[in-house]
Amino acid sequence: MRGQILVVEDNLALAENLAELFEEDDLLVHMCARGADALERARTHGLDVAIVDLGLPDGSGVDLASALRGVVPDSEVLLITGDATLATAIAAVRAGVFAYVQKPFKTEDLIALAERALTQVLLRRERTRLSEDLAVSERLYRGIVESADELIVVVDGGGAIHMWNRFAAATTGFSQEEVYGANFVERFISADHRAQCRSYLEQARAGLRVPEAECHVLCRDETSRVVRWNLTVLTPESERETLFLLVGADVTERVALEKRAADAEAMASLATLTAGLAHEIRNPLNAALLQIELLSRIAGRVSDPARDRLMECTRLVQSEIQRLSRLLEDFLSLARPRRLAHAPVDLSVLCEHVVSMHRPVAESAGLKLSLQLADCLPKVLGDQPRLTQVLINLVVNAIDAMRPIGHGEIVLTAESAGPERVRVTVADQGPGIAPEVVGKIFTPFVSTKERGTGLGLSIVKRIIDLHNGTVALRPRPGGGAIAEVVLRAA
Repeated sequence: MRGQILVVEDNLALAENLAELFEEDDLLVHMCARGADALERARTHGLDVAIVDLGLPDGSGVDLASALRGVVPDSEVLLITGDATLATAIAAVRAGVFAYVQKPFKTEDLIALAERALTQVLLRRERTRLSEDLAVSERLYRGIVESADELIVVVDGGGAIHMWNRFAAATTGFSQEEVYGANFVERFISADHRAQCRSYLEQARAGLRVPEAECHVLCRDETSRVVRWNLTVLTPESERETLFLLVGADVTERVALEKRAADAEAMASLATLTAGLAHEIRNPLNAALLQIELLSRIAGRVSDPARDRLMECTRLVQSEIQRLSRLLEDFLSLARPRRLAHAPVDLSVLCEHVVSMHRPVAESAGLKLSLQLADCLPKVLGDQPRLTQVLINLVVNAIDAMRPIGHGEIVLTAESAGPERVRVTVADQGPGIAPEVVGKIFTPFVSTKERGTGLGLSIVKRIIDLHNGTVALRPRPGGGAIAEVVLRAA
């Protein structure tokens, strides 16, 4: 143990004897005969333990003890006196002295007291240093956590959130103050991934290795992000509850690119197949249509009682051949690669055209088709014929959905959707979307219509993807459905 002892004693012989004894214990000893000198020494060189005589030439040892602790707050003072009184003892306690020693004393007792005082001082300083180091480390690690371009979340065994870094807040739109204590799995993980996340936490708690997992994280704006999580168990050193560190990388764009690449590959294969089929099917279809038309004309000149039945059959065959032809055209539209035109498109004009063209169709079904346009709607950069096809498909879908009802309104709306975005929606009051098809409504051959091909919405999504936009179909509050297209402004 190495420390500084300051002996403040005007009896030089006693001071030298004490210094010699302390130096034998490998302690640095300094001597002062006056209180003023002791204070100056403490200010310039510091102090661990002071042994102060009560009676000094320039003042009271009690006052000096208080002054020394004011200069070096974490030091200790031993007060020695040959004239002990109750008042002096009380004053010494109030001055915060470590011990009050009465003369004559045993030197070994004084040395033991001094060493105890020194031990307390050094331990106190070590705790302070460790606390400061810990505070620095915490600031350092928090700085790393807060500056990381990854979602960093700490949860307990029940899933309650204990930490939520800045990137997690920016990604989801929820601040740490909002989410602290909330259940991470129940509040922020999509319903179809919650069971998997709970299982991972249970496995980690049991000491099993948990693989990386991708899941959809819910955001404030009702969207979701695809996040790949890595889970680490934070084993406590005490009786505290085990915590789990979740580090997540936002891979939404990568997943989207991979899906687009896979879709493009699938479309390329489909295009090759469709091109071959179109050539092989169109000629027989045309020939069959001509023969059916000829048969229909012949049947019209026949006076046989079965003529009406024959005419009905020919009309049915004609209808099915035409449906097959439309299906083939939908295939070609979906799969055939075409270059987009990149020109400014006035969506206001486009929407007005589509509504005016289909308003009579809607009215014939007992429906109202209306248009709501925002003022000063910016143009979008794209292919006008293809965007027209998108709007027609969405409006026709809405009319078909409401046709069995025979009443209600369809509203086509175009408006700004924030900086450099334009939103177009088609809202209907039809039967809505069945829960089992919500997640796959844009998949080819998935249709809610009895005789639908299931390609119309796939074509819509294909066109919007080529425009780097987004399309969604969701239930409408109060019943029906809303189709939403978001495009970049020109």
